[in-house]
Amino acid sequence: MPTSAITMGKFSPRRDNLPDKSHGDRSDPHAATAAATATADGHRILFLDHDDIAYSRVHRELEAIGHKVAWIGTASEERAGVAFQPDLIVINPDISTLNSHAIITLLDDEGYAGALTFVKSGPHSLSAIVKAEQFGIGPIDQIEGPYDAQAIARRLLGIPRREHDSDLCDQRFLSWLIQQGRLLPNLTHEFHVKQDLRAERVAGYETLTRLRNRPSLNPEHIFAPSTILSIEIAATLLAVEAAARLLSALQADDRAVPVAVNCSAAVLSDDDFITALPMLLRRHRVATGMLTIELTEISYPGLNDRLVANMRELGRIGVPISLDDFGKGATNFDRISELPISEVKIDRKIFQKCRNGEFPISLLREIIEYCRSRAIGTVIEGIETPEDLDLARSLNADFGQGFFWGKPVPASAIVTHRDT
Repeated sequence: MPTSAITMGKFSPRRDNLPDKSHGDRSDPHAATAAATATADGHRILFLDHDDIAYSRVHRELEAIGHKVAWIGTASEERAGVAFQPDLIVINPDISTLNSHAIITLLDDEGYAGALTFVKSGPHSLSAIVKAEQFGIGPIDQIEGPYDAQAIARRLLGIPRREHDSDLCDQRFLSWLIQQGRLLPNLTHEFHVKQDLRAERVAGYETLTRLRNRPSLNPEHIFAPSTILSIEIAATLLAVEAAARLLSALQADDRAVPVAVNCSAAVLSDDDFITALPMLLRRHRVATGMLTIELTEISYPGLNDRLVANMRELGRIGVPISLDDFGKGATNFDRISELPISEVKIDRKIFQKCRNGEFPISLLREIIEYCRSRAIGTVIEGIETPEDLDLARSLNADFGQGFFWGKPVPASAIVTHRDT
């Protein structure tokens, strides 16, 4: 980027000559590729902008080349944004004067040492830039909207990447969203296909909860900083609603298969959840056996009597239970026999270690045979290659799941012509 477009704490009104339109840089594709490659070490980038499909695509593209991206859209999420510890903040002042001025003031309070890029899209830009200048925040530059990933990547070439504990920054980001009551509104859902290894057909889908303003965050980490059970229950019920909508669309399309929802032992042990779940299923007219609960790994010794009783109650009303991530933690063969489950999902790390020779293949075969002797289905997770698929089939597992069949996708990608 031309150095004259950036000054330390001062704004240069000359618009830089980067091709910032949403169709990307068509003048020099090799230069654009080089810019992306050069930033592959990864910066942390925060966007304060509209909730827009095109910009969400930009976020995913930046994540794909190694950056960490977060997005906030309201003033009530500003502290989460600062907790993200970004190296660059991209601000569209036109989402509202209140939002942009609030975060600029907060940046000053927190001694922000990164860079600012303003989206020059309307009358609020100048006042936001002036406010940032008054606080001595910089370097500052501007970009004509709409922007693309390459336009952001080029700006990163001149911005130092500060050392951060990435997991800690993500945890703080999540913690602030929870404290500000902004976690649940930012949850969205994708679905990962499960394949029948014998019939070679789709056997179901798993619902994965995503944080739309932190696109690459692992679903397992969403509640890591939270001990608020009521929020986790509410989020789980949102996932059930998303699964029910997909089930309805698949049923209308004559492609009905079960859809699973992840659920922690704490949630499944809670009576409020057990009361709410059947009512929700009735409201959405979910047929018996079509929604499965995947109980996430149980890592403590002994079993909670309430948990087992609730699992039996769900089985009684036609909600089967699958034991997720088997082998990841404390679960063993005895646990399988103690729990009222219909399926075991073998953790992908166990499968990969057996595939790579770190564990004996006989371990997988023993698990699968043990489950089959108890009429419990088996799913091998982490199937990514044709060789993985051949191995899973040779082990006589029932189902498979993994990137071999594609990554998780929104419901609209599964049932494209219906409202899901």
